[in-house]
Amino acid sequence: MIFLAHQQAGYVRNYRQCYQWNLGFVQIPADSASLLRHQFRSKVGGRPAWLDPVHLPAPEHLICNKTGKPLNFLLQVYAPPPQESPEAFHRVIFLFISQQGSQLALPGAAKAFRCQLPRSNPYYSPEPPTPKQRLPPALQAGQVAQVASIDPWQVVQHEAALAAGETAATLSADPPTGVQLYKELEMLVEPESQGSTAGSDQESHVQQLVRDYEGMRGAEGELTEQDMPSELLAEVEANQTEDDRQFAHFAAVVAEAPGQCLRYCFDEGAAPLWPSCKHLPTPEDIPPCPHCGTPRRFEFQVLPQLLHHMDLDAEDPEGPDWGCIAVYSCPKSCSNFVSTDKSAYTEEFVWVQMP
Repeated sequence: MIFLAHQQAGYVRNYRQCYQWNLGFVQIPADSASLLRHQFRSKVGGRPAWLDPVHLPAPEHLICNKTGKPLNFLLQVYAPPPQESPEAFHRVIFLFISQQGSQLALPGAAKAFRCQLPRSNPYYSPEPPTPKQRLPPALQAGQVAQVASIDPWQVVQHEAALAAGETAATLSADPPTGVQLYKELEMLVEPESQGSTAGSDQESHVQQLVRDYEGMRGAEGELTEQDMPSELLAEVEANQTEDDRQFAHFAAVVAEAPGQCLRYCFDEGAAPLWPSCKHLPTPEDIPPCPHCGTPRRFEFQVLPQLLHHMDLDAEDPEGPDWGCIAVYSCPKSCSNFVSTDKSAYTEEFVWVQMP
């Protein structure tokens, strides 16, 4: 794998020349209330912080197509479009996965829903919340009744309990029935560092690791790449599989920021960082937006590193697992508002590559 390691610096450089990526890192929130819907945060686990708290996805849309059971809420990403849109001043993508983690690559075992609101809307002030506004604006009695019976996560009841003074720890000890609540984490999204520029004397983290590795092997009396005859080096290169090269690419990019759990880039032409060449979608696999007909565009991917932060049961054969979860959405962020099924949530497209 020496040759693969040496290729990594080039992979990172070539990958970065095209697009500016944003990376998501998770941390334990200082206060659970900081992740409620009026704070407009990205987060993992817990209950969904519904952007539109009234016109929720229809219950039948939150069912796994494989098992027929309710989907588990995995995460949500607060992602207003790069170009200002009056109809999408607030915009969130919600991601749900099957309770049967080994089946996530099957159609309908992972689903994403997009919701957006203009700046002036019935639920939130046009201005950001102040530190004193720990809880979201209360819903009207009729709205509470409307959503209480259809939301598997009982978000409105959860908000009411917090308003009544109950603690988040007490509430998490009594989760809603039928769905699993994953560990709640805040996701901080920040631009990917550009690292070393071409011609710089600084070495990347990956290059230094390769240097250390070769020094160690050389000290043990084994061949380094510099010691290899050119014919042998060419044979090593020829014996690499396409999957070897793909994983080297994946490992090189992720190694630049090992804590990353999410990669986000809504630029035209951006593509997921696949860990494998197997089970990749073709353009025909990704359906266009059903509302405006525009071809969907890759928006973000969830990396397997997130699994290490979720406190999952390692002995559970049906626990979630993935190599990459890629979400594709309408590049126009076309406005559906409230559809005929009274939902303000538009389903987008998800492709899962298993490990």
